Order: sequence, then structure tokens, then C-alpha cells
Amino acid sequence: MQFDATEAHQNADKTVVAAERLRAALYRVLSVWAFGGIPLLIFVSLFVIAGVSAAGDYAFDFKQFWQGAHDVVHGHSPYPTQALLETSSDRLGPVGIQHVFRFPYPAATAVLLAPFGALPFHLAAALYMALLLGATVASLWLVGLRDWRVYGIVFATVTLNGAIRLGTLTPVVMLLLALAWRYRNRRAVAVPALAVAIVLKLFVWPILLWLVATRRYATAALTAAAAALFGLVGWAAIGFDGLSLYPELVRRLNDVVGDRGFSLLALGAHIGLGAGVSQALPYLVGLPVGATAILVGRRDRNSGDDRAAFAIAILAAILLTPIVWLHYFALLFVPLAIARPRLSWPWGLPLLFWFVPAQETFGAAWKIVVGLGLAAAIAAASAHAPDAVDA
Repeated sequence: MQFDATEAHQNADKTVVAAERLRAALYRVLSVWAFGGIPLLIFVSLFVIAGVSAAGDYAFDFKQFWQGAHDVVHGHSPYPTQALLETSSDRLGPVGIQHVFRFPYPAATAVLLAPFGALPFHLAAALYMALLLGATVASLWLVGLRDWRVYGIVFATVTLNGAIRLGTLTPVVMLLLALAWRYRNRRAVAVPALAVAIVLKLFVWPILLWLVATRRYATAALTAAAAALFGLVGWAAIGFDGLSLYPELVRRLNDVVGDRGFSLLALGAHIGLGAGVSQALPYLVGLPVGATAILVGRRDRNSGDDRAAFAIAILAAILLTPIVWLHYFALLFVPLAIARPRLSWPWGLPLLFWFVPAQETFGAAWKIVVGLGLAAAIAAASAHAPDAVDA
């Protein structure tokens, strides 16, 4: 009987071990599928849909970058004439926008992308997409993210999918912000990285508030000067063509598309606040948030913990700009990766942007509220960093 009892215990132990192994195997399979297979399926499917649909938006933004770079390479001005600008209106569709605002970016952007402009469009677009994929991975890796499951979540988000599918500058700016963070105490890296980011996307200038808050005054001043210099060199490279008309081009672009995206200006317009109040709303909200970045940065500077100020400054940049597309929110993945380098509940927040999956809001104020609310929540989760690593 004693022998039978011992054998029974051994068999029970073997059963428990087998069950544990089965559970572990199922967990690994489900993890690979949930964080690898599903994101890959989503990513590929959106590219296929964009490529085969009649109104496919594959490389929509890159088309403008390529056009500007192509013009520069061939010695032409990338900017529209005054007569063409006069045809702009809020009734322009995507094709009309690309025709009138064929290149609405600073000249330095066209100069920086000149190598792509020297190539045929489809080859250039394919190479640029590969660059964006690499930039996304590099930006998260630089700030200390090593959990492969989080990479799967990032590539399953509609914000990053849109950023890459459209061929935007957002992943490039993500990489530049990550470089600035990683080497924030090395001006030789941080200054040019942030200066190029500001030249490519002027709206990220509030990142300078993070530098000021953390007493990196020289870095902030040098970054502002370098951005101005890069911008000037870009215009000089094309003989200052279009410079005098550029402020009007930007103003007209804001008039045409400002209320189509996720900006506070668009929110004010859609809830009937009137033109004046709507235009002031980004400043009424964004400036206090920027001031908060400074206050938080000054509070935490003695401990050397400036993650919160970094996250809030990026949120302020999004709130202050009059044009916000869905892919802009992907910039917040950088501070979130700094604060949460391992899989945790805040990484579920970016997936909620699937509730507002289009780049435009089509007049739905609730979509703007959801988008900006999620952005604020991600910034808040990034500001509170219980398990952050010092990359």
C-alpha cells in the first residue's frame, strides 16, 4: 500500500508538471500570435488595402516630399505660384490639396530629401517606407525598450500604421526625439537632432521647454539657432524661391485643412465656438500645458528625473499646433517607451486610437475629444514612470 501511495504521488507530480508545461507552451504560442502575428497581419493588410483601393492613400504624404525634392534636384521651385494659391478653398479634396499645396514644407525639407527626389517615385517610396520602419524600431530601442511584445503593440496601432503607410515624417521625428533624449547631455548630438526635428516639423518647437526647464539653457539656445540656420541654408540652396510667399502658403493651408484633423482649433470649429475663439483655443490650452512642462521640469531637476517634462512638452507641441493628424500621436510613443520599457497596462492606450481610425475627423467633435484625451492619458502615463530605465 505504501508503494501504491508513492507511485500515485509521483504520477500526480508528473501530471502537474505536464500541465504547467502545456500552459507555458500555450502562453508562448498565444504571445507570439497576439504580439507578433496579429500586428503583422494588421500592418500588411492596411498596406494591401491602401494599394489596391481606388482611393488608396499609400505614400500620400511622401508624394509631396518627393515632389519637392524632385523639383530641387531638377532646379525648379517646389512652391506653388500666387495664382495657384488663389484657387485654394475648404472644398478641396485630397487630390486638389496635393495639386495646390504640392509642397507646403520648408525648403530645408526638400533639400534633405533630395536623394529620394533623384529616384523614380515608386522606388523612392519603397526605400522611404523601409527607412520609416527602421526609424521606428531605432527610436524605441534608443530609449531603452527591449520588450518585443511592446514592439508588436506599436506596430498594431493605427497611428503608426498611418504614419508609415502615408510616408510621413513622424517616425523620423520620433527617432530625432529619441536621439535627443538618449544624448541629452551631449550637445554635439542633441542640438542637431532637435534642430532637424524642428526644421522638419516646426510644431515640435515646445520640446525646447523641456531643455529650459532642466537648465540646459545652452542646448536650448544652440538648438534654436541651429534650426534657424538650417532653415536659412535650405532656402539659400534653392535661391530663396518661394520664401516671400511661404507665410501665405501656410496660412491658406491652415484655412483649408485646419478643421479636418484632431487639433483644438478643429474642436472649437466643430462645436461652434467661432473663428476667433477656435484659433485661440490651442494657445489657451497648449500654453498652460507648456508652462506645466517647465514647472514639472524645475521640480524634478534636482533628482535628474526629467522624463515627465519631456512627455508634457511633446503633448504641448501637439496641443499648440493648428493642424493635427492622427499619426502625430505616435510621437508620444517615445516618452511612453522611456517610462514603460516593459509591457504594462498603459501600452493598451495607443490601441484605443482604433476607435478613431481615420486621419480626418469629418466634423465629428467626439473623435477629437477621444484623440486628444488619449494623447493626454499617454502623456500622463509617461510622466508617472515607476519602472522607467535611464537610457
